[in-house]
Amino acid sequence: MKEEGVHHGNSETQQTSDTTSDVISIAAAAEANTESNTHDDYVYWGEACPVDLFYGSSCNHHHAASQSPMLDYSSAQMIPHPCMNPYYSRPDPGYSTGQYIPEPGYGAPQSPLPPSPHHFRHAPQQMYYGPWHAYSQSAAVSQETHYPQHSMLPLGAKNSRWQALKSDEGAYGTPKLTECEKLASGINFLQSNSKATLFDIDGTIFDVVRAGEASSRFIQKRLKLGSMEEKRLALTTALSAIDDLAYDQYGNFLLQGLFEFGSADMKRELIGAIYTQDIVALCLHVCGCRVIQKALICLDQNDLCRLFTEFHDKVFTLNHDPNGNHVIQRCIQAMSYFARNAANNGDPDLASSLSDQMQFIIDDIITHVKKLSMHRYGCRVVQRAIEHCVDHQKNAVLESVISHYPTLLTDQYGNYVVQQVLACGNEAHQGAIVKTLTEEGVLLSLSMHKFASNVVEKVLVHGESQHRVKVLEEMLKDTRNDEGGYCCLIELAKDPIANYVVNRAIEVSESDYKERIRNLISSNRQELSKSPYAKYVLQRIATCDK
Repeated sequence: MKEEGVHHGNSETQQTSDTTSDVISIAAAAEANTESNTHDDYVYWGEACPVDLFYGSSCNHHHAASQSPMLDYSSAQMIPHPCMNPYYSRPDPGYSTGQYIPEPGYGAPQSPLPPSPHHFRHAPQQMYYGPWHAYSQSAAVSQETHYPQHSMLPLGAKNSRWQALKSDEGAYGTPKLTECEKLASGINFLQSNSKATLFDIDGTIFDVVRAGEASSRFIQKRLKLGSMEEKRLALTTALSAIDDLAYDQYGNFLLQGLFEFGSADMKRELIGAIYTQDIVALCLHVCGCRVIQKALICLDQNDLCRLFTEFHDKVFTLNHDPNGNHVIQRCIQAMSYFARNAANNGDPDLASSLSDQMQFIIDDIITHVKKLSMHRYGCRVVQRAIEHCVDHQKNAVLESVISHYPTLLTDQYGNYVVQQVLACGNEAHQGAIVKTLTEEGVLLSLSMHKFASNVVEKVLVHGESQHRVKVLEEMLKDTRNDEGGYCCLIELAKDPIANYVVNRAIEVSESDYKERIRNLISSNRQELSKSPYAKYVLQRIATCDK
């Protein structure tokens, strides 16, 4: 028994010695890592330590405890080093006491773990949002309210992240933000705060307005609803970067908003800055042309006349450009508006003077009317001239169009100009077109034409009553009893394009002509039922019968 006891004692001593060596090794490693670790190199010691070392009341190695230079197991109430706790969570950095307690060698923030024993103390969650290494031992902890970095801050919050953002300083020890991060944070602030104004982004308006559609809409909203001081702040930004904003996809809306909602002095300052740019280049640009169009609509007549001088000798180029043609259309619309107002107010001299300001545009249209009318973009300018010009200028354009209308009738774009003549021209201009349509056999061929059929429908819808009657009479002619004869209406109903003309005739015709059309179609229903396109005409008749 004694030998067994001695043997047992040696075994226990051996075990104790091994355990002591383990503890010393762990302590030495922890000490070495504490000295060598940088802020970016964290070690989680809790995973490397045996669980039974953390609880003094349940430790089975009391003999080895006295030999450990780091742990004291003599007391049952042992408070272990925080980095050796397997259930370790972020310690209290001193917010509850106002005194920061430095703890070198902390591990990186970890995922949620099971609750630790009651004698392990936890810090309040989410009290600190900056990197741990930003604090020094001598740093004083601010007693101000702390907000999460990505939360919506209340207005007037001191030391807020947005205040630090504007001052280009790190908030709560965080690193300085890059320009992109500043812009993203500022936009998030504006979108989340319904009471935000342009003063909140003073100094960054230029970047915010160009950031995207949402931020650009915010700027436009503030220009509409904001005070004059707020608009003046936007104008200052616009004047300092007029060349960049005018050509920007979203920035151009800042200039448009100032023209629309700014005061007369602001508009004058802004257009003065635009004069320093290449006006023609702006007119030819997809974004710049919008700024010029808005200026043409919003400027007073004196400033408008000054702007018109920039377009001399440039009309032909602008008329044929996909962006420039919109500028010329606005020129015609804006100047004609002032000229008509002057005439209506009993000032014919002023009306004549204003119309003369844009005579160079009308002269260019008349000179190139055929080419413009058959051009994809030029046809729009001719239509606006017919629609908006004062009477003597409009009549001059109409006469030039009528001289070429037989060619324009069948053109892809020219047919729209002829339609505008029917809509805005006088009876003489309409009569000239209808006379051509009702010539022998012409109506049948033009109604079957892809583009000319639009003109025939326009006569039925917008033509004078006598002109509509002439077209309907020609459509109802039936010469099948003659050799080589035909019924125009039946042939049109069977055509893939002309059946639309028949449907339009049924829609707009008065009771007598509608009855004649119905009777003619009903008597030829068997023939029409064989055509895949005539079914649309039969459906229209069936709808009228109900």
